[in-house]
Amino acid sequence: MKRIIKITGLDNDDPRLVMSLSPNSTGWRFPVTINNRYVVALRKKKENEQTKLYVGLIFTASAREIPQLMDSPDLGKWGQFRNLRGEDSDPPYFLRFGNFHELLYWLETSEQIYQSWSEALLAEVGRAKSSPYRKSHEPLMYKMAVDVNFRAEILDRVYTESKPGLGLLPEQIDEPQEFYEGASKSITVNAYERNPQARNACIEHYGAKCIICGFVFHEKYGEIGKGFIHVHHIKPLGEICAEYQVDPINDLCPVCPNCHAMLHMRKPPYSLNEIRAMLKR
Repeated sequence: MKRIIKITGLDNDDPRLVMSLSPNSTGWRFPVTINNRYVVALRKKKENEQTKLYVGLIFTASAREIPQLMDSPDLGKWGQFRNLRGEDSDPPYFLRFGNFHELLYWLETSEQIYQSWSEALLAEVGRAKSSPYRKSHEPLMYKMAVDVNFRAEILDRVYTESKPGLGLLPEQIDEPQEFYEGASKSITVNAYERNPQARNACIEHYGAKCIICGFVFHEKYGEIGKGFIHVHHIKPLGEICAEYQVDPINDLCPVCPNCHAMLHMRKPPYSLNEIRAMLKR
């Protein structure tokens, strides 16, 4: 949703954009509409006694000829929109995906798929001046799409008691450019500034290898995993509640996403040695 907003340039108050919460439990949920058509929506469907989630996206008509979209076993049905009265262009398709991570990978690596998707989005922007469904727009959904800190707060409010680890990891909070960390931003919750130079200095010293379990992404995934690693603050910035100059060697350490998630399964986080001990059981 954040990518769609960036491509189209539609603001929260633009009458062409509708981000809604559908009461229909059997159809498409959380649909995003531009003017008269869905551009993305989630579907929950029961298949073979199992519940599956699908994500539908809009594509130009030419998408039917893209090889990846013809051969993938994770694709659902192609559905073609109808033109409005007076339109004579070839209408776009709405395609259902069963593997969301593969979809994101294609959007990032296939120029054809990305172009078909972005062209379909921009075409919808120009079809009308406003959406007839605007009354269903939910402004908070827009804020959740563009503000990672607000999204983290909502997830924490929903899941903290039953599943305390489902909020965003510190690695996922937006990072500014300063080399100082810990200055509280006034958003909806306190977010503490994180710094890419400090992160890079930490990785340069320790290497892109998990300091807990030893996992190296490059060794397992090849070129796409080169240099990838999370960086963990040994003392959480939320506990410091002030600006301080971070020491990339003593204050930070590289960890894989799995170990990073486990470190933050409680507040305050587990220590490195506690997670290491768990791995040895």
